[in-house]
Amino acid sequence: MSSCFRGLSAFGILSFLLTSGAWAQEDTVANPYYKFWAGAKPGSTAVHLEQTKLTGAEGKLLPGGVDEKRIAYKLIEVNDDRAVVEMVVTERDFLGSIQAAPTRYIYPAKLEKSRLERILLNGGGKTEEESMTVGGKELKTKTMTGTIKAPDGEQVEFKLWLSDDVPGTIVKQVRTARQKGDVVAETTTTVESFEKAN
Repeated sequence: MSSCFRGLSAFGILSFLLTSGAWAQEDTVANPYYKFWAGAKPGSTAVHLEQTKLTGAEGKLLPGGVDEKRIAYKLIEVNDDRAVVEMVVTERDFLGSIQAAPTRYIYPAKLEKSRLERILLNGGGKTEEESMTVGGKELKTKTMTGTIKAPDGEQVEFKLWLSDDVPGTIVKQVRTARQKGDVVAETTTTVESFEKAN
């Protein structure tokens, strides 16, 4: 599953918050990923467990056919123009684990509208409410489903559970990637812990 789709799938959840503007002669809209982090303070963290079940030869090389990662996010900076989030990925390996160097995502507050045009919200962007428990704390979440279509025929169906109580907003995410109709990967990401900075 490409990192592009990992990021893009979350765009669908808040696209109903999009607002128009003008930037470089193209309409701009609010960046959902910026909005995910804008309500938190620098130093806020969230740790997610991501498990991807792969099909085909790639899946046979993994323990149990599942690629497992822990992804630690930390908000470094947030202002009216952008949010900077540091991400550290620790990936399970056969004999241990591999931790990648920290990566920083820079989410501008606004994006060109054309960047979000590939996302189709199922149900017209309607949200539902569900409760989830994280670290012994019950959270009320809003859910949304949608589809992202890539020019090469890949399609990702997603469902997200969101709560403003969690830095980065995403409590859970389920993605199914299809290539020409065949499932190539199923990914479930769940927040394991989080902490809001004061």
